[in-house]
Amino acid sequence: MRIAGSYHDGKTSRCVNAHLERFDDDPESVRIAFISDDETSDTSVTLQYSELKIASRLGNTPREIAFGDGRLFVTEDNDAVDLLIRQHGKSDTGSLLHRLENNSPLILASVVVTIAIIWATVIYGIPASARIIAFELPDFASEKLGSSLTVLDNTVFEASELSDSRQAEVSRLTAPYLEIYKDLQPRLNFRSGMGANALALPSGDIVLTDDFVNLVENDQQLLAVFFHEIGHLQHKHLLRRALQDSMVTLLIIFVTGDVDTFDLITGLPTLVLDLSYSREFEREADVFALEQLQKFNIPVDHFAAVMTRLEAYYAEQSEDNKNTLEQVVTKDEQTDNRSDEESISDFFSTHPGTDERIELIKQFKLNHKIND
Repeated sequence: MRIAGSYHDGKTSRCVNAHLERFDDDPESVRIAFISDDETSDTSVTLQYSELKIASRLGNTPREIAFGDGRLFVTEDNDAVDLLIRQHGKSDTGSLLHRLENNSPLILASVVVTIAIIWATVIYGIPASARIIAFELPDFASEKLGSSLTVLDNTVFEASELSDSRQAEVSRLTAPYLEIYKDLQPRLNFRSGMGANALALPSGDIVLTDDFVNLVENDQQLLAVFFHEIGHLQHKHLLRRALQDSMVTLLIIFVTGDVDTFDLITGLPTLVLDLSYSREFEREADVFALEQLQKFNIPVDHFAAVMTRLEAYYAEQSEDNKNTLEQVVTKDEQTDNRSDEESISDFFSTHPGTDERIELIKQFKLNHKIND
């Protein structure tokens, strides 16, 4: 029998055409002939079959046969190599992998198990790992990993336009609670330029925007959101989110092998999971806020009231933006705009809906036997 392939001397990158032959009169001997480029002459080497090191079969990938000093005979004729092995009364122990990869039920089972493992990793493993890492990191590392107020001041925020008296009033209102949570190193800041919003950074900075301070009807509503932001600090949400996003991105790159072009197909799952994680963190901060309101004898309904006002605020902002767009785009372009329901705000894409939050408050009151 003759097997066509190529010869590599193990010293240079050059390879030449070659073939491997088995002698019928001497079954234990094989000859590897190296054919010159013009095929007018060749040289060969005769070896004992026991001197060959035949690589295991893996699908239809080229098969390597090593025979010392880095020399290789490479062929794509896997069937012929399998026959050569059988002719010497041996079974290809490496062919087990080949049989496994051609076993449809086993492949299906492997796919199901792989998907289950990835799902469990994303849903349980990554959040649990991020939580452990976030709480084990020293404070200075948390500050470095999280967004700093200085960066946001240079990119998003503008100086607050609230009067000094109003800022002092809010500062006096929150001062006792900042002292209670001093182990979190919270600091109150006022900014404008981001609509009605509040956020907490890993550094301990809590930012209240001018529009938010002007939106609330009373101090209790402001404190409800303030406690919500304290909850983010208590649970290290922003740091955990950054860690989780990084882990999900690395996992998708590992699974897809897409390092150079992290495009929409690979980026979309990361976005969806990021929104999911964000909403989960918001729910956790909501529960913390309700617990603090109850602890300090503030009616928890104030939290529902301020969430309702925020929803109405963003709905109005969305309507204003839509009206502005309608004045500057053509009729055909208008059909490409998002619906009102889709474009209320990016704020509500990462936060639970108001109805869901109101239901959470009702359940909280029921569990803690709080009467209206």
